[in-house]
Amino acid sequence: MQIRYGSTLALTLIALPMVAQQAGTIVGTTTQKDGQGLSGVRIEAASKLLPQPRRVVSGKNGEYRLAFLPPGTYVLTFTHPGMATAKRGVSVALQRSTTVNVGMVPIATQSAIVEVVASASLVDTTSAELKTSIGSEIIGSLPVGQDYRDLIKLIPGVQYSQDAVRGPSAGGSGQDNVHRFDGVNVNMPFYGTMSAEPSSHDIDQIAIIKGGAAATDFNRSAGYTINSVSKSGTNTYQGELSYQLLPTNLVAHRTAASTVRYEEERSYQIANVGGPIVREKLFFFASIYRPSTERKNSSNLYGAVPDFKSTRNEFFGKLTYAPSPSLLIHASFRTSARDYRALGVVGSGYAPSTRTGGKVTMDIGILEASWLLTPSSFLNFKFTSFANKNLDRPDSLSTARPALDGSVVLNVNALDTQGLFQVPLPAAANLTGAGPYNAFIAPLVTKYGYLDPVSGAPTGGGFVGGAPQFNNQDFYRKNFQVAYDATFGVGITHEFHAGFQWWKDSENLLRISNGWGLVFAPRALTFNGQPVFFQAQVQQQGILGVPAIHSEFISENLELNDKIRWKNFTFNVGVMISNDKLYGQGLRENPGTISGYELAKGNKYLMHEIKPKDTIQPRLGVTWAYHHEDTVYANYAQYVPTASSLPRAASWARNSAATINAYFDAAGVLIGTSPEASSTGKLFAANLKPRTTDEYLLGTTKDFGSGWTGRVHARYRYSDNFWEDSVNDARVNLNPPPGIPRELYIPNLAAKMAELGGGTNSSFVIAHLDNSFTKYYEAGLEAEWRYGPAYFRGSYVWSHYYGNFDQDNTTTTATNDSNIFIGSSYIGDDAGRQLWNYKYGNLSGDRRHQVKLYGYYAFPWQGRVGAFAIYQSGQPWQLQSYEPYLALTTSRSDTNRYSEPAGSHVTPPHYQLDLNYTQTFLKRKMVTLEGMLDVFNVFNRQTGYNIQSSVHTALAGTPQTFFAPRRVQLGLRLLF
Repeated sequence: MQIRYGSTLALTLIALPMVAQQAGTIVGTTTQKDGQGLSGVRIEAASKLLPQPRRVVSGKNGEYRLAFLPPGTYVLTFTHPGMATAKRGVSVALQRSTTVNVGMVPIATQSAIVEVVASASLVDTTSAELKTSIGSEIIGSLPVGQDYRDLIKLIPGVQYSQDAVRGPSAGGSGQDNVHRFDGVNVNMPFYGTMSAEPSSHDIDQIAIIKGGAAATDFNRSAGYTINSVSKSGTNTYQGELSYQLLPTNLVAHRTAASTVRYEEERSYQIANVGGPIVREKLFFFASIYRPSTERKNSSNLYGAVPDFKSTRNEFFGKLTYAPSPSLLIHASFRTSARDYRALGVVGSGYAPSTRTGGKVTMDIGILEASWLLTPSSFLNFKFTSFANKNLDRPDSLSTARPALDGSVVLNVNALDTQGLFQVPLPAAANLTGAGPYNAFIAPLVTKYGYLDPVSGAPTGGGFVGGAPQFNNQDFYRKNFQVAYDATFGVGITHEFHAGFQWWKDSENLLRISNGWGLVFAPRALTFNGQPVFFQAQVQQQGILGVPAIHSEFISENLELNDKIRWKNFTFNVGVMISNDKLYGQGLRENPGTISGYELAKGNKYLMHEIKPKDTIQPRLGVTWAYHHEDTVYANYAQYVPTASSLPRAASWARNSAATINAYFDAAGVLIGTSPEASSTGKLFAANLKPRTTDEYLLGTTKDFGSGWTGRVHARYRYSDNFWEDSVNDARVNLNPPPGIPRELYIPNLAAKMAELGGGTNSSFVIAHLDNSFTKYYEAGLEAEWRYGPAYFRGSYVWSHYYGNFDQDNTTTTATNDSNIFIGSSYIGDDAGRQLWNYKYGNLSGDRRHQVKLYGYYAFPWQGRVGAFAIYQSGQPWQLQSYEPYLALTTSRSDTNRYSEPAGSHVTPPHYQLDLNYTQTFLKRKMVTLEGMLDVFNVFNRQTGYNIQSSVHTALAGTPQTFFAPRRVQLGLRLLF
């Protein structure tokens, strides 16, 4: 059989996300010589990925549709009595639809030629979605790392980030994105971050939607949504063995500006095999992945720190079963376990003893089936299970055994054995009590401070002792979804989709303090009329033996979507409706009380419900294919994001598992205690409307010929109705500006709290923060070129992300790359943390200019070079200080208390170039041997970011984090 590469009779690539289904679609029209649609044509799709070919028959107008096809390469065979058999080769991309229109000719002109059509491009004649698909050939040819998050850098217009937990900003915060791994949402439940550490070693394709989503994928993301599909077995046995090493001696020295230094070596071992169990019926695929990381000769401001080591073992198995041509079943299970020791907090002022160790496990199970009901209708079913268990423990254990009855004193002569002690900084001379305070802390700074690198004098602002707590935190997610898809109509055709999804997130949390937890020396603080010299924040769970807190979030989602085609117009009309329920622990519903609840320790209760009438999310789009594959499109979409930390953050069980403030005199004798108000259970203000994101999108695509395609777009997103925990009287006593109602969030809170165990009108509540918003403007230009052995993609995106609610900057600088509460952060807590306290400005995720270029070229000598280049603007930041708010608060914490407008400063821009070279040394019929070389950050641009913005800590105004130095990775791969 001869294969010819060239242009098709008619080819367009359109987007049709399939219910998070790990598949793509082929659609098209079969016509006669006169151009009229030809019905009764039998279309067969065959691929090494399908145990049995999929078959359909064209309808009255010649249209056909092959849905739920595993991504890969297919050969389509078109047969009809009296017509010549036609064959087409086509590449199916994840969550995309490929259109192949075929003109049938009389049998006398029959040919054995298979015409191979192009793969996915920027051109899209029937969709107004802003999406990107990247296949295994591109991924394997570029310098990308082994973690799933490393692939995110390939998304146009999404900031390049080295954060290990939080995601990058893409029109929303780093917690607004959705990451699907084999179709499973692997975001951390309640937090929206991708800290479940999936890897990329067996990913075959990825698909990304940045905007303009239709109601076909349960997409409620206010950022981007990325999905992947793993490799599968085929009808032939295939396997791989590979080893990659990033040795210490091939890593450039870290910048002299960094006070954190270490030598790091990483290695990656991969093995996989796949093939038939029962030929043309049942396939299997299995893989093993073992990455390890070691850091040696580490040091910071406190000197040498222990060597860090992390080792992970991941196993994956997948079955593909086709009992008949109309039924396809996938089942897979992935399990991963990582052990680590001597993990340090980001930042230079932490003593070696503050390190932690622990274990992280992840399990992902999937069962999925697609059934061809008729030639034009399909049914899809999917069940997934996700479990992520985390155990963190201090490497240095405290000898203190705290008690809250005054029977135990704080050992002030050995504060580095009592928990994590924050070494104080001297107070400015103009502050109240500065003289006596500075005299009191001077011996503490001398004893526990680090030596200043320049002066050699003991300096405060650092941390000594052990990590503050043991953390046992387990997350679970169960998901069930079903969808029906059908195509009908003549002249005006409809692609109708209906889907239903039910999922539950849950968390079990047990948190115990190491000794007294966090210990510090506050200035000018009194409790019960007595001066406080030391304060500790200790977890109540460990002292009183309180059981683990259980929290749940249950969501039901219904989506209806109709893609209507008329001539060269495509209209998308869809809607998504949701019902979210937040469950806490510790109360029971009682309509006879003022609050509607009564105390019930350990009882699960519905704390809040977001009803369907408040979550109607329209999805409207139109695309005009004005000339062949050239288009103009427009889209409006509304999203109600799902991520929320409130099932735990507002749970009444926190009242018996709260963070307790313990106050001591100069000798360490306990004066008294009080719960940390923001860490207790909370009631919800009335008539809360959920946060919504409205998005408007305009764009155009064009096929320039010779393999070049382009896209230009403009996008606007507006988010409002942000929820946060705030003191109930914030709008009364914290000097709000005109326009903010001067009233309590909950007028009768004191009465409600009295029947639930105390509290006042100053207690924390969950409320919609008045006038909270973010805005995002984006204009982008993209180009793509595919030709033979070469591929190139380039993009330039201008964007502006601003507002007064910065979810990416809610906590201390050193720990901001972490799982931060959504809806219960420092924002709105008390004086200096309200939205009217300098919060309006450019947000920390704003990157005004960004250029990304990447591609590869295959040489005739079986070598291939790939490159990735990035330029992006710097990170906005601002100074933070409690001093402007001393008239309203006794707190001496700078955290989230801006002392100048948000985004007053910007770090330097960052650019870097990464390179990959792959050489085939041996290629036989059954065996291929390849060598790989990756060079990351070729020009060694160690740009600083993550500025220490607290003016009352060491190194204020200086970068705490730097982009990783130049490093070279070596690899060897055996394919068989």
